[in-house]
Amino acid sequence: MKIFLNSLKVLGLIFLSLICNMAPIFLLSRQDSFSQPVQWLLGLLYIVFIACVLYALWTFHKKHESDAIKQQTIRGADLGIALLFWLGMRIIAVVGTVANQLYSGQETTANDAALQSLTSFFADGFFLYTFLYVFLIGIIAPIIEELAYRAFPEHLLFKGRSRLLAGFVTTIVFALPHSTNIIEFFTYAGIGALLYLAYQRRGNIRDSILVHILNNLPSAIFLFFMRF
Repeated sequence: MKIFLNSLKVLGLIFLSLICNMAPIFLLSRQDSFSQPVQWLLGLLYIVFIACVLYALWTFHKKHESDAIKQQTIRGADLGIALLFWLGMRIIAVVGTVANQLYSGQETTANDAALQSLTSFFADGFFLYTFLYVFLIGIIAPIIEELAYRAFPEHLLFKGRSRLLAGFVTTIVFALPHSTNIIEFFTYAGIGALLYLAYQRRGNIRDSILVHILNNLPSAIFLFFMRF
């Protein structure tokens, strides 16, 4: 029964991460329907919502983190290793993109295409929504997704169990909502596997969060400057 309830908790956290990601998309796509006061109100409410989510998730995570891991810092060597993981993710992404073009004729994955399509709302849109969307992609989403897809499954489902099993399950769960065909699935599974390895190298979720931010932030900055 406990494993079933913990599985529901993990699924709930993954669903929560999807809601956090979808909210700015909804605000951007419907921004013309809102008056300026309502735009500001909804934007500020989203900021408060995200702040509460981050605080609650991080507080829960810290309760399960050992004192040894809490005392770890990210040193120069750790940053170098994070860059190597990032490079591996970029190689997987490039190979996956080429394979997806050959398989489906799409120039990019459906997930990336959906993100890029929202830039059409940037030019004359509400600046706060654009900033929130870009900040979400570059910083917030990596933090929430690493907690939801890797840290919390480890705390609630796989603690003391096989790391191979944990890596396999969490990689599949990470790939499923990011993909629409088999090539995209294996692409995101490869990326998810590297993120899991980054996490398990020291057992510190900050390592995989750093790698995830390194992967997302350049694209987020690029999207932001497409506004101008």
